[in-house]
Amino acid sequence: MNRWVVKKRRPGALKRYSSVLDHIGLIGNLERPLRLATGLILFAFVSSHFINHAFGIRSAAAMQAARVVLLDPWQSQVGLWLLYTSFIVHGLLGLHALFRRRHLRLPASEAWQLALGLTVPLLLITHAAGIRLGTSVYGRDFSYDRVLYNFFVLEPDLGLPRQLILLLIVWIHGCIGLRAWLRFKPWYPRAATVLASLATLVPLLAILGVVNAGLDIREAALRDPAHAASLLIWAGSEGEQAAASASRIVYGLTIAYVGLVFGTLGLRALRDWHAKRFHGVNITYPGQRTVSVPPGFSVLEASRWAGIPHASVCGGRGRCSTCRVRIVQGAQALAAPGPVERLTLRRIGAPPPIRLACQLRPSTDVSIEPLVPAGAGDTSRASRFDAAVEGGLELQIAAMFVDLRESTRLATDRLPYDALFLFDRYIQAVTGAIERNGGRATSIAGDGVMSVFGVDGKAELAARNAFAAARDVWDALERLSGELAGELEAPLRIGMGIHVGMAVVGMVSTRESQTLQFLGDTGNIAAKLEEQSKALGCTLVASVAALDVAAPPVPGIARAETSHVAIAGRDAPIEVVAFSHKSELERLFPRPQA
Repeated sequence: MNRWVVKKRRPGALKRYSSVLDHIGLIGNLERPLRLATGLILFAFVSSHFINHAFGIRSAAAMQAARVVLLDPWQSQVGLWLLYTSFIVHGLLGLHALFRRRHLRLPASEAWQLALGLTVPLLLITHAAGIRLGTSVYGRDFSYDRVLYNFFVLEPDLGLPRQLILLLIVWIHGCIGLRAWLRFKPWYPRAATVLASLATLVPLLAILGVVNAGLDIREAALRDPAHAASLLIWAGSEGEQAAASASRIVYGLTIAYVGLVFGTLGLRALRDWHAKRFHGVNITYPGQRTVSVPPGFSVLEASRWAGIPHASVCGGRGRCSTCRVRIVQGAQALAAPGPVERLTLRRIGAPPPIRLACQLRPSTDVSIEPLVPAGAGDTSRASRFDAAVEGGLELQIAAMFVDLRESTRLATDRLPYDALFLFDRYIQAVTGAIERNGGRATSIAGDGVMSVFGVDGKAELAARNAFAAARDVWDALERLSGELAGELEAPLRIGMGIHVGMAVVGMVSTRESQTLQFLGDTGNIAAKLEEQSKALGCTLVASVAALDVAAPPVPGIARAETSHVAIAGRDAPIEVVAFSHKSELERLFPRPQA
């Protein structure tokens, strides 16, 4: 692993410059509210622009008429001031965020948002600055029919594709930012489908409107050359001179923006070189693993840069506490927590040695211990399955229902994202064990997981796989309890129920998706047997019918002790076997030899 060379510390202009940036009034505590406010203003302008474009499905005249309501308010003195101020502030905040980042190893959504955000001004300056200069300085008319004529007749090979690409880039960048803000709202999951539909429909209608109106304008211009001449924005020798002058200004603005971007990247490189050359911060992890990074890295950034697993459910925004660490050495030299970190630490009642790795940026050597395990092993099979069976078949299947005990107590007094982290690890453990044994998780409701085995029609194997999955779920929850011992007052406890029976298995379709489901009483009985595990004081309750299919009785060998339980809705009680200890299950269903 590459390491920073640590030498004698020497202050420099770059360090002072970075410090000044971090204390400017625009940055500091106002950065997030300013970025959000200016982003929302710009997104409102873009949305009104796109809706106006959609009127082009009717005609260019309809676009021009709708402009009075949708776009003219933005052309007032107040509207222009609000729009340009938001654009400049939002852009500068984006460049500052780029400068402040200590590395560019980003999650995909953040990387796309950054790349698209840097591209927007590059494409927008030509269009927006050209129109503003033409209108305010040279008194030109930029009505919709003139602009569309320019794109579809005069610049169909360059100007038109560039404008359509700009529409998509602006919209995607805005939607990524809007989702990053809204996804923390409690109502967002319910509205996500509608918002996704709008995010797709609005740009589609806008592009259709532009294309339809532009083709109409081009057809009319080809039929009537005199009409075409009236649509020229920069007509005559005076217009050509004005166009040349405006082009030079636009070119200068473009070069200035490119210079700002490359200047920011250059300052980042110079800052990192300076830190590498003169000063590094050593962060020591458990096991005496030490990572040396430039000052300004957060502990979470250092972990990601070095490839060390580090939990962070909220993505490093300080909105959860899953990245928290204990400061083992060097706490005295650390800066006090900022407002975001202080609020989160106060909510969880953290003592002084506990800090958030995403907010902690040590300037001197420090030794830390992550407090929440990030998880290990292959969890690629722990996600919900996609599809497996087409149509519907009546099969003998095995159903297993798993439920987490005392889940309400586990969620009490935890931050929402901390509770989400805990339940996510639980769901991964359960679904991973199910899928490793050939099962499919058909529904996950809260902490209850229903699964089915035997959709391939092999009933005996289905029952054995269900019991093997129960054994592995039991194992996985014991391991998870050990990993999260510091987070839990007591080990995680579950209840499980297994039953076999006939069911109709097939795909249940909605307009959005397809899911594998099984219909019949088998799953209901498995869930009712899980409920009986509480009364019987055990972890697994399986019907004798399921056990007989999975492990047929052998003459002369005693079977496990059975009992009868009443199930609501059934006249006769069901004979069951209760498993209180994992060893009882392992004796009947031993693990395959490696």
